[in-house]
Amino acid sequence: MKIAYIILAHKLPEQLVRLVRKLNDDDTHFYIHIDKRTDGNTYRRMVEPLAAYKNVEYLERSAIHWGDFGCVQAPLEGIQKIVTSGNSYDFTILLTGQCYPIKSNAQIKKRLDANKGYSFIEYFSLPHDPWQNENGGLDRINFFYFNWQGRRRSLFKKILLSLNPSWLVFVKHFPIWRQPPSGQDLFGGSAYWCLTPDCVEYINNYVQQNHKFVDFFKHSLIPDEILFQTILLNSHLKQRLINDNLRYIIWSSSSHPHTLGSEDVNRFINSDKLFARKFDITIDSDVLDLIDQATS
Repeated sequence: MKIAYIILAHKLPEQLVRLVRKLNDDDTHFYIHIDKRTDGNTYRRMVEPLAAYKNVEYLERSAIHWGDFGCVQAPLEGIQKIVTSGNSYDFTILLTGQCYPIKSNAQIKKRLDANKGYSFIEYFSLPHDPWQNENGGLDRINFFYFNWQGRRRSLFKKILLSLNPSWLVFVKHFPIWRQPPSGQDLFGGSAYWCLTPDCVEYINNYVQQNHKFVDFFKHSLIPDEILFQTILLNSHLKQRLINDNLRYIIWSSSSHPHTLGSEDVNRFINSDKLFARKFDITIDSDVLDLIDQATS
C-alpha cells in the first residue's frame, strides 16, 4: 500500500517534523507546502530535520490566507507534481501540519486496503442547510472576494444583501452577481480528502483543461470546500466516492476547528476516523504523546 501525503504547513515546525516521522515508512512519500509567509527561522526548523528523508519533497511556496485560493492552489500543486512524477500511489491524502494520525500506520493501510479503488471525501449538494448563514454556501461564490489587510473581503456583498428581495432578483442579471461558468451542479464539503489515482489524475486534467472554472474560484470564499467536490461529483467517478473525510474534527461556534487536547483523546481514539485536527503543542504538549501511546 503506497501512500502520498500532501501536507500544508505554516507554523509549529516541531509538530510538522513529528507528523512526518509518525507517518513515515518505506511506502510513503511526502509533498510538503510551506507557506511563503512563514519566516526564515521557522522554515529552517521545518526543513533541516527532514533533510535526510529521500521521500520528502517540497512544493513551490505560495502565500495562503484563510479562505482564499491558496488553500486550493497548494493541493493542486501537489496533485500536479504527483501526476507528473510518474510515481504510483494507491492513495493521496491531504493533511495540514496540525493534523495527526489517530490510528497506527498498519491500521490506516488496512482501512484503505479494504476500500481500494474508492476515494474518501465529504460532500453534499449546495445550498446546504448548515451553511444557511452563508445562503447555504452560495454566498461564497456569488460574490466577488479578494484579500485586503490579511482578511478575505467581498465587493458589494453588504450592499446587495441589504436590497429588497425584488431588487436582488434584478441584480442577479448583472456581472457583479457571479455564477460558475461550467453550469455544473455545485457540491461542498470538508477541505480534506483521501483520493485514488483515478481521482487525482482526473482533477489534474480537469484544472488544466478548464481554466475559466479554476479562475472563477480564485475570487470565491473558502474554495477548497467546494472546488474538489464539484469536480468529482460531476464526473464519471462519483459512484466511487465514499462520503467520509476520515477526520475527527470538532467545530467551534466560530466555524473554526476546536484545538484538541488531552481530554479529547479517548473520544477520538475510539472513533472510526484515521486522522484528527487540529493540534497545537504550544497549548497542549502531552496530547500527541498520549496518541502515540494508544497507537503503538
